[in-house]
Amino acid sequence: MSSSGGPIDWSPMIIGFAAGFLSRLISIRTGRSHYPGFPSGYISQLALAIIAAMIGSSVIVALVGKEFTAATFLTLAATQFRDVRSTERKTLEQEEELILVSRGAGYIEGIAITYEARNYLAMLVALVTAVATQYTGIVIGLVVGIIAIVVGEIYMSGPKIGDMIEVEPAKLHFEKGSLLYVGDVMMMEVGLPHSRDRYQKEGMGVILTPKGRRGQSVLWNIAQRQAISHEAAAAVGTQKDVGYPEQTPLCRMDMPKGSGRAGLSILPVESNMQALIQAIKNTPVLEAGKWSALTSPILRRKEMD
Repeated sequence: MSSSGGPIDWSPMIIGFAAGFLSRLISIRTGRSHYPGFPSGYISQLALAIIAAMIGSSVIVALVGKEFTAATFLTLAATQFRDVRSTERKTLEQEEELILVSRGAGYIEGIAITYEARNYLAMLVALVTAVATQYTGIVIGLVVGIIAIVVGEIYMSGPKIGDMIEVEPAKLHFEKGSLLYVGDVMMMEVGLPHSRDRYQKEGMGVILTPKGRRGQSVLWNIAQRQAISHEAAAAVGTQKDVGYPEQTPLCRMDMPKGSGRAGLSILPVESNMQALIQAIKNTPVLEAGKWSALTSPILRRKEMD
């Protein structure tokens, strides 16, 4: 780019925009969060992707061209993405009332934060790529853009439940007539005889065993267990309807023993244990419990001895 008033080299902005837009485009996929799932959802996300990439790629062009007013305006425009989280949260909260197995407030907040962060990431990728192209040339700018996209995807992927917790199938059975157990983990009391019959004939259960202290602290988080139940139901379905709490998928800690393990029981539509286990392992670790220090009382006593 020449001095202000001269011809403008648009290549940094074009390459930066392409990298930022591609970074956001890669993340627009319908997962088990079920959003975006309709054309309107995709259009809004594509529009935000274009805006974010345009802002990030334009800043360096404005600064080099000594258009400081334009650069300031672009920076102010970027702050408007903070409203994205609120919009996503409201959309998912309204949808929550129509879902038989809810995501839970913690999962919704995590999804909203992710969508907001994705837009900032697109801006950052576009800015880094544009700066690299401006000062090192098109070829190196392209390489930097590819690296920025890959690093961004790795950073945004986040930990999964399977990284910290072993998930194994377990047998459902009843003790004392109506107490439902998954392995040796007590789940709940099932009062209706026909509900007990359905659990014995069609129910599925798994045991979640932490691989260490980090896994235990994640399981103790209620929002995390609700997210696991939601993912389980999304993967294999659930034979549940409104007004039948006994048929609700449940993920509960091993109490009163406090071993740090958890059990999950579900009446599935599709009896596919492998799909159930994989869905639980792929459940993201929520921000709500990511830094919790809670662990099993038994583990703490062993460490003190």
